[in-house]
Amino acid sequence: MIHTEQLTVETNKGSPARWFVLVEGDGAAWLTSTRPPIDPTPKNSAVLELAKTIHQRSKTNVLYLARPCQYPKKTGIKCRLKDWTTERFAERHVDALLGAFAREVPPGSQVTLFGHSGGGVMALQLAGRLGDKVAIRKIVITGTPVDVNEWTRANGFSDLTVENYLDSLRALAARTVPVFALFGDLDSVVPEGFMGVATEAGLSIQTRVLANTSHGQLARSESTLEILLDP
Repeated sequence: MIHTEQLTVETNKGSPARWFVLVEGDGAAWLTSTRPPIDPTPKNSAVLELAKTIHQRSKTNVLYLARPCQYPKKTGIKCRLKDWTTERFAERHVDALLGAFAREVPPGSQVTLFGHSGGGVMALQLAGRLGDKVAIRKIVITGTPVDVNEWTRANGFSDLTVENYLDSLRALAARTVPVFALFGDLDSVVPEGFMGVATEAGLSIQTRVLANTSHGQLARSESTLEILLDP
C-alpha cells in the first residue's frame, strides 16, 4: 500500500478523462552521506504543492503518488531500511505504484506523467509498464538521474537495485511519447547528463536546463509548470 492524494473534477461522460499523475521524489534528505533518514516521508513536499497548483490551474484530475514507505502513519505499512535506500527502485515498488495508478485512473484516460528526482525514474518505469491501458500525452521529469547507476558510480555511491528498467524504457521508446528532462544549472545533486540507459534503449529525451535553479527548486519552477500544462 502506498499513500495517494486524489484531486478530481467531473468530466463529460463518453469523453476520455484527463489526468496528471505526479510521482514523489526519494523523500527526506539523508542525515549524512552515510546515514539515511529514519522516515523517508518528504518534508514540505514540492511535488504535492505542484499537484495542487496543477489542479487549481487546469481544473483537471490530479493523482499524487507517494513512494513506498513514505507517510507510514497514513498507510500502516511496515518497511525495511533498504526499501527506501538501496532497493528504492526495485520492481516490487514499481508494482506498488502501478497498482495505485490502476485503482485511481480509469482505462483510456489521457495522462501526463511527472516525476521529480528518483520519482522520475519510477515515472519512466511506470510509463513503460502501462502499455495501452491509457494514452500518455507526455512525461516530464526534473532533476532525474535517468541512468541511476551511472549517477551512483560518478558520485562514489553503491549501486542501486534497478530491475527490468531497460525493458521498460524500450517499451516506452516504442510508443514515441514525448519525454522532457529538466535540470537546474545550480543543481549539484543531479546535474544534466546520466542518460546512458536511455540511449541504449533508443528512448529520445528532450533536455532543458533551467537558469538559476537548484535541485529543490525544479518542482517549484514556473517553467516546469508551463511545460506540464502546455497542451
